[in-house]
Amino acid sequence: MKIHKIHLGVIEQVHGDGKGDPLTTSKLAEILEQEYGIFSGFVAANAEWINGQIAEAMAGAATSALVSDEDVVLPLERVAADLAHRLQQAIATGQIERLDLGPGTVPTRAALMGINHRFKSGLNNISPGQKAAFLKAQKKLPKGERARPVGDRRPSFVDTGVLLGSVRGWAE
Repeated sequence: MKIHKIHLGVIEQVHGDGKGDPLTTSKLAEILEQEYGIFSGFVAANAEWINGQIAEAMAGAATSALVSDEDVVLPLERVAADLAHRLQQAIATGQIERLDLGPGTVPTRAALMGINHRFKSGLNNISPGQKAAFLKAQKKLPKGERARPVGDRRPSFVDTGVLLGSVRGWAE
């Protein structure tokens, strides 16, 4: 009997502007797993759901084997794809922040500060002009009293959206 595995990962692509030594989605995923346990924590939190999906797939395959003369393959690709979609939804909605993921603090500081590199200013709902005016006003203050510009809060692990869009699940 062949052992099947379900994998959760990302499609390799450049994350960022690609200048210098570019950060790839796979390297970013490794960093997020090491610092926050984003993948392993998500799988652990969803183990019951995963087991139920696998059991349902096995039951369907067993039923097919009883009525068919052809070899039946476990439909784990669907389970893997559903798991990846579930992770994408948990990240996009901020639900991932409520899971006990690992050693890192969630929500992340970048999420709380509204850092978002999809915008020219690098901040959620802050125009480049607003950011420039804020920084100009801050220069008039003593160094100990200066603040950093802050945008609207965003979900953790969502910055450019490249990582989120590259999450995939597969079976082998």
